[in-house]
Amino acid sequence: MRAWKKLGIGLLTTTLLIGGGMASAQKEPTKEPDPFQNLGLSTDQRSKLDTAKKERISALSATQQKVMALRQKLMSLVADKKSSDREIDKIADEWAVADKEALKTETKFYKAIRQVLTQEQLTKLSQGGK
Repeated sequence: MRAWKKLGIGLLTTTLLIGGGMASAQKEPTKEPDPFQNLGLSTDQRSKLDTAKKERISALSATQQKVMALRQKLMSLVADKKSSDREIDKIADEWAVADKEALKTETKFYKAIRQVLTQEQLTKLSQGGK
């Protein structure tokens, strides 16, 4: 009985956390200060960085939607006794692939920054852009 109660509380908590994550994901993103603002970028550099940022946002948005769908599917499988461990493992593996895609997207973005900025600009950026 205690095990069922703990499982129920765990599933309820997870569901609430997921719901909160989904609600916060649906909010309009806040405008963050531009970290490249004080770097003295050329027009060409600004254009390349803007393109890289747009690509990053687009790719991460798609990955986030994929992860949310996988999380929901995983929770429904965990809550269903008829689900096999194999099905659960498959979704977990798909989630790991999605996380890896997000990491690759971030790495690609940082490499683009590295290619566009000069060493002096990179140093200034690493010190907070001041």
